[in-house]
Order: sequence, then C-alpha cells, then structure tokens
Amino acid sequence: MTAVTAISAQQQTKNVILITLDGARTQEIFGGLDEEIFRSTNKSFQKTATYKRFSAATAKERREKLMPFFWKTLLVSYGSIAGDRELNSSVQTTNKLFFSYPGYSEMLTGQAHDDVIKSNSHPQNPYPSVLDFLQKKLKLDKDQVADFSSWDAFERISTNSPGKFVINAGYMAYDSTDKEIAGLSRAQFETLPAWNGARFDYYTFRFALAHMRKFHPRVIHIGFDETDDWAHEKNYERLLQTLNMTDGFLKELWELVQTDPTYKGRTSFIITTDHGRGKTIADWHDHGADVAEAQNIWMAFFSPDVKLRGEWKDAETIYLNQVPATLCRYLNLDYSDQNPKAGKPIEQLFAE
Repeated sequence: MTAVTAISAQQQTKNVILITLDGARTQEIFGGLDEEIFRSTNKSFQKTATYKRFSAATAKERREKLMPFFWKTLLVSYGSIAGDRELNSSVQTTNKLFFSYPGYSEMLTGQAHDDVIKSNSHPQNPYPSVLDFLQKKLKLDKDQVADFSSWDAFERISTNSPGKFVINAGYMAYDSTDKEIAGLSRAQFETLPAWNGARFDYYTFRFALAHMRKFHPRVIHIGFDETDDWAHEKNYERLLQTLNMTDGFLKELWELVQTDPTYKGRTSFIITTDHGRGKTIADWHDHGADVAEAQNIWMAFFSPDVKLRGEWKDAETIYLNQVPATLCRYLNLDYSDQNPKAGKPIEQLFAE
C-alpha cells in the first residue's frame, strides 16, 4: 500500500452502510466516459449533451466529471478505493458465475455457493447474511436493520429468515405519513421502466433516506440497479447519466450522515458492485461465466476509523466475500462467529 492505515485507538463506528451499484464496470468508475463504446452505440455521440458534459482528455478528468462528489470529495477527504488494475490493485469475486444473485449472496453471506446458487431465479437464500448476523449480535429491532433495493430479488437474497428486518425491494409500497414519500410510493407503480423486476433507483433512494431519517437504522443496504439495467439495454448514454445521478445520491446521503447526530462521525461505508462486465464493444453490456474479465470489480471504503485515502496501489487482491467480515470489523465484531468459512476482514484497512 502507498498510504499509512490505522484504526483509531477508540473505535468510532456505530453504524454501517453498504451501497451497491449493480454491474458498474471498473472502466467507467476509474476512467469515466469510454469513447470507443459510446461511438459503437451512437455514431453521432460527439454531438450529444452527455458527451460534451463528460468528455475530457484524461481518465482522471473524465471520472471526476462523471462522478465529481465521489472522486473530488469522498475519495480525497474521507476514504479509499481498490480495483484499478492499472495501479496494480485488484478486486474480484470468488464465485465463478459473474451474475447478480450469486454475486450478492457472496457479498452478503461472505461465501460463494456456486454449487447451490446458480440462477437469478433461485428461491429464498438458504444462508444467513451479514444483515441477519448484525441484527442478532447487536440485538436490533426490525426497523434498525434495512435493505432498500431496486431489484425485487433482494426479498430472497438478503436473508434466510424473511420478516425479521425491513426489506423494500422492487415494486413494493413504502408506508409513510410523509405526504411526499407516500406520493412517491404510489408513483413507482405508474412510472414503469423497460425491464421487469426492478423499479427506478430514484424511488429506492428516496425510501431509504426517509427510513434513515425516521428510524435511524444502524445497518442498511441500499441497492441501485439501473447501472446494470441500462447496460443490458445497450444504452451507454443512459448508463453514463445513471452513474452521474448516483453520484448525486451519494452526495445527498453523505450530507444526511454528516448532519444527523446519530450518524455523524459514527458511520462506516462500503460501496461496491456484484459483478464486472466485458471490456470490449462486443461485450461491454454483458456479464457471466463466458465473459472475459467479468470477475473484476471495485470497492470503496469510508470510515471514521480508517485513515487510508485515495486509490490503492501495488496492493494484494481483495475479494467480494470479505465484505461481511469487514462490515463487522468496523463494529468490532467477528463475522466468523456466524460463518467460519467466510472471507476475512480486509486487513489493509485496519493495519497499524
């Protein structure tokens, strides 16, 4: 590593937030707009407002235009990111299927189960998740642990015991006395995207923030899906717009965390994705076991207890199955109490 890391002598973290951007490629996260891919989807791409807004001479400039808050604020002052292979930093899945249910299950349980979970239509996850573990270990009530996700499959993925904590995924009403949120809960059923099984991320984000303001959950997953949906639609322009929109969501969420006494100075984050995608104009929109490099992902960390900042360089490979143990390590808990076979905490974050 090129920066000194240390965990604070007195651990500050009391809350953890996991944020996922489904299938968001390392190429856009680290390099911003990809002209070759944009050209392949729109011969007049240079005339678009999106190109004019996000194009720049260098990868650093392009990514900062695409996700300005993420790159120019979060990663400068508050955290670090792994996965840029040009800097000899690698993050990979341990599952070999490279699609969503296996990826999210690995991320939430700490272990790949390729012999069992082989399809996105797999029924209820038979394995307990880190959300289950933290609820039990911290003795949290139903509203104190939450999963707000755009993809409806999280009803099945996030727990092996449905009903114990809040899961609001896909087209699901969110009960609220707030008139604006109640209106959005109705509106989600009237603004249908081009795909089945996932609502627009805007609704997911608004419901998650409303829940945080009212119930102050100590453990929450917010799962965005449009980065995957627009890629499958081969709509690169909309994919870029979605990444920029999500950056705005991160900014608003961060501002809430920094102004709410429950969260300020007491909240640690992991932001990551469930799988990679292809790197060429032929397969950038696709992923799966037959797509080269779809195992390569990225992971970002923000914590009052971790001093590491910026991009990881010349670092040992880390893996998606380390997410649960790392979330627990933020809270000074040992995830191996639930799953001894799970990935270990990412020690680079906590090294003295």
